[in-house]
Parts: sequence; C-alpha cells; structure tokens
Amino acid sequence: MQISIRHACVAPDDQPFDVAERKGVGHPDSLADLVADAFSQRYSSWCLREFGAIPNHWVDKVNLVGAAADVRFGGFDIRKPADCYLFGKITDRVGEVQVPVEELFREVVLDVLPAALGDGRILEHLRLHINNTRGSAVDHDPRFYRPGTARDIRAVLEVESVANDTVVCVGTSRRGLAADLAVELERRLTSAAFRLDVPAAGTDVKVMVVRVGSTLEVTAALPLHPERVGSWAAYRVALGEAQEVVAAELKALLDRDPRARNITALALHLNTKDVPGRGYLAPFGTSLGKGDCGAVGRGNRYSGVIEPLRPASGEAPAGKNPVHHGGKIYTAVAAEAARRVLAELSVYAEVTIVARNGGDLDAPAHVLVSVDRALDTATTARIEKVVRRAIATTPTFASRFLDVDPLARFRDGDWL
Repeated sequence: MQISIRHACVAPDDQPFDVAERKGVGHPDSLADLVADAFSQRYSSWCLREFGAIPNHWVDKVNLVGAAADVRFGGFDIRKPADCYLFGKITDRVGEVQVPVEELFREVVLDVLPAALGDGRILEHLRLHINNTRGSAVDHDPRFYRPGTARDIRAVLEVESVANDTVVCVGTSRRGLAADLAVELERRLTSAAFRLDVPAAGTDVKVMVVRVGSTLEVTAALPLHPERVGSWAAYRVALGEAQEVVAAELKALLDRDPRARNITALALHLNTKDVPGRGYLAPFGTSLGKGDCGAVGRGNRYSGVIEPLRPASGEAPAGKNPVHHGGKIYTAVAAEAARRVLAELSVYAEVTIVARNGGDLDAPAHVLVSVDRALDTATTARIEKVVRRAIATTPTFASRFLDVDPLARFRDGDWL
C-alpha cells in the first residue's frame, strides 16, 4: 500500500465561497437510501443469527416511484399507488433453509416510511416489488451465490472477503459551516418538535446554505400537508409560523458555532417557488405522494450532506454488502482516516483511497492524503502512521455498519 501526502487542499471555511445542500429524511432519494440500507442491515442480522455469517447480497438499486395524485388546498386524491422496488443479488436460500427476503423487505418498508414521514398513511397506497438477480458466475466460487450450508458461507468468505470492485473513495476531515447548518436545519425542520410548532409541516424538505465571505443565505423548501391547509391564506399563515421558528433556530445554531463569529449578514428564504395560489403541498408530507421518484445514490453523500466544492466518492453506500463491497467500506475508511488526522494532529485532510478489484481490504492499492498546509518531515510521518492505523481497522466496519440503525444514523447527520 502506497501512501502519498501533499499540500493540495483548502479547508472549507477558509474558502471565500461555500455551498451545501441537505435532502430531508422524507425526500424520495433519502427514503430509497434508508430502505436499501435498512434491508441490508436486517437481512445481514437475520443471517448472522441463523447461519453465523452474512451471505452474498447487495441491494443498492432500490427505487421508489411516486404516486399519481390530484392535490389541492384542503385535500388530495391518490389516482395510482406509489411503488417500492428492491433490485439486486440476494442469497435467498442456504441449502434447504429459505431466507425470508419478502418478509424482511416488507418489515423494513413498514418501519422506515412511517418513521421517516411521521405519517403511516402512505402505506395504504404503496406496492412492493422484488427483483432478485442472483445467479452464478465463474468469477466466484459457486457457493458464493448458492451456499449449501452455513459452513459454505464462512468458507467462501475466508477466501473472497476482498474488494469486490475497482473503486476510488474520498473522505474529508469535517464538513464546512454551510454544510453543518444545512444538516442541523434539516433535522429541526423534520423533527416531531417542529411539527408541534407547525402541525401542517411534512418531512420532504431541502435546505441549501450558501456562504459568500461573511454573508450567509439559507433557502429551504418545506412541504405542507394539503389536508391541513384549506386555502392559500392558511398556507401562508403556516409558512409564516415556520419562518419564525426556523429563524430562531438558525440564530441559536450560529450563536453556538465559533466558526460563525465572522458572519455579518444572514438571509432566510422559505418556499421561494411559491406564487399566489400555488404552494408546496405534498400528500403524506413527501413529494413521493405526488409523483416524484427516488433512487439510491441521488441523495446526501456519506457525510450526510451534498458539498459540491468538496471531493466526494461516486459510490452510493446504502444497500451495499458490508463485508466486502469496497465502495461502501472505503468510503467509510477514508472519512475515518481524514477525521483522525484532524483529531490527532489538527490538520485538515482529504483522504483518497484507490482499490483494485480483488485486493485485500486492509491494503488498498493507493492512498492520497491532501492537507491544507505545508508540513515538516516529522508531521508528514505522523500523518502516514495515523492513516495506516485507520486503514488497519477496515475489517471492523462490517459490524459497525450493522450496529447503528440507518434512520438514527441519518438523523445524526452522518453515517458512523
């Protein structure tokens, strides 16, 4: 494993311009990520109890297709149900033991959607579909796809717990102020406490924060349940209540963050697309209830937010196999390594991991550490040691992925 270290990046809050966006927990893309990862977690946990090992699976192609609805102030009519599709390779049998894939998928959807939306009514208008593409191929031991016994699973994993693909993954030491504000405001806007203040609010929000020098501009889209606002006037009243609550929360967040001490101007905008008589109404509090669709990998990045000015992995971790899917594991390891560099040496870092298909998981082919300042030889050597220690923990990440509920992880604003 080759580690290169260079002075080649600037910490986000030292940039003259920064921007970040956070998709809310009720956004169809967020829901797809949550369903995929919750299914992988529940499937893995069931198999660990039954077989003592996690069979081959990955379901990182979950898609949600929105309901067709007629929406108006005061109510809505669903013309076509929404659909939730589980695509991917899933070992559904070990010898004579059937893995209850359909039951696990249904349980996940019944748990995740009502919890994410704060509203379970969408389940009355939802169809579930599974397309299992499991087969066999000569690039793996046949037992990789069709284990006859629990011992077969473990025997295959002893040999085939290697990177399943060639990947490039990136992690950063921390988010910028704009990103942290986007995450915290989304959490506030989608919380049960916020719905006590604004009962009509849904959870399919989107928050964008732009910082230009010492000026902050915050734009948020907040859906309202159509049956709870009977008119345009009622809609505007509810939005005004939301504006007051969000403004107070934003001020409290800035007061607590030392990075905000140089902020001299702040602007807050809600539902900027509205025109008189037309606003953001969403059945069940999500645009999934009115025709929008969601797919794994189109939502927030591993860091919990979309920061287009930061390097980020192209991988979508949700639903990928936690044992040997390099795109999932190295995204987490890169972030862990970058955070350790900041925590131990007070140096902001961006860590890039390049792995070859079939490579040992704890020895990726190349690692690049970009730092925000010139370093002396001793500090460079210490950074390399920190990064090597972080990469050595790679085998522990499977259990770490399984230990945290995906919805709790989402609401915490980070993966691990």
